[in-house]
Amino acid sequence: MQRTDIARDWHGKPYYSLDSYCKNTFHHKCYKIALNARMSCPNRDGTLDTRGCIFCSRGGSGDFAVDILGKSMEEQIAEGISNFGNKSIGQDLIAYFQAYTNTYAPVDYLRTIFTEAIAHPQVVLLSIAPRPDCLQPEIVELLAQLNQIKPVWVQLGLQTMHEDTARDIRRGYPLSVFEDAVNRLRAAGLEVIVHTILGLPGEDQERMFETLHYLNDQDIQGIKL
Repeated sequence: MQRTDIARDWHGKPYYSLDSYCKNTFHHKCYKIALNARMSCPNRDGTLDTRGCIFCSRGGSGDFAVDILGKSMEEQIAEGISNFGNKSIGQDLIAYFQAYTNTYAPVDYLRTIFTEAIAHPQVVLLSIAPRPDCLQPEIVELLAQLNQIKPVWVQLGLQTMHEDTARDIRRGYPLSVFEDAVNRLRAAGLEVIVHTILGLPGEDQERMFETLHYLNDQDIQGIKL
């Protein structure tokens, strides 16, 4: 993570981790609660494809989210806290929306669920993981508004900079769409974290490093490997 307004203690690691960021910013460990907003994905509903990306599980990469059947965001957070046991009592939480494409819905619905999540007194940060091609202007505007209440991180799934690999994994959008999303999010004052996958089919160490070098030149604030 990148922040210029806080002292950086890396806590003995050779990189600046999420754990160190939370300890430096909030002065103790934070717990990530995986939430499910009951959405689909254009790579699954037939808009782009029906098979999804090859790395995405049947649960839309939301396999660690709590059981969502009939549960509100508040109830999901409560269940997530209970899954941590006594460790998370009184601790700060990150509300993490990951399953499927969690901006793939009308903006009014997104406003309702995201606002409900950040309204929880233990939640200090909202983290969402959408596709770069599912960030319409009104959604970016909403996230910017929420960012004035509590910090909002947008975690974009790039996986690789290489267009041939992107086609092989059925990512469904070109690199230019990712770059446009980053520029618009940063212009709105939002922090951007990028998901990458090391060891994708056909990618050797050189190609993996090319993706990382590419990201070093982007205005992003974190990388998730």
